[in-house]
Amino acid sequence: MITYREMVIFDLGAVQAMERAVYPDDAWSLTQFKEELAQAPRSRFYIVACEEQEIVGYAGIAITQDVADIHTLTVEPKYRRRGIGNKLLRKIEDWAIDRGALSLMLEMRVGNSQAQPLYEAAGYQSISERKHYYGTGVHAIIMKKVVPDEK
Repeated sequence: MITYREMVIFDLGAVQAMERAVYPDDAWSLTQFKEELAQAPRSRFYIVACEEQEIVGYAGIAITQDVADIHTLTVEPKYRRRGIGNKLLRKIEDWAIDRGALSLMLEMRVGNSQAQPLYEAAGYQSISERKHYYGTGVHAIIMKKVVPDEK
């Protein structure tokens, strides 16, 4: 059974190892994760998905005024297509909406055929492209979701 909980400093070794395995060319450093966690819970929220004690996914979001920015959402490849990414996304969205977010933004690598359908199914729309975001010749799609009035 998959459980979800707030990320803590002791999770960072496993999280950063997964980050390096999944994103070998542009993984966040341990220092970057520590700096992000240091700003939680004021303006950031990071969560992990666990099967028993093993971290199998994680996600993070930041909010500034009424705009939230999804910083990361990663699921261990062998655990994908089980709804874990969708659940992580819903949990970080709910956190941001509860704190007044009226829109949610994210950047993702052009051609990320795993993530784009997840975000589109959740109501995100591509609004522009950011050239060379991930390095020379590696572009990002910027996606946005407006929070429905009934939330």
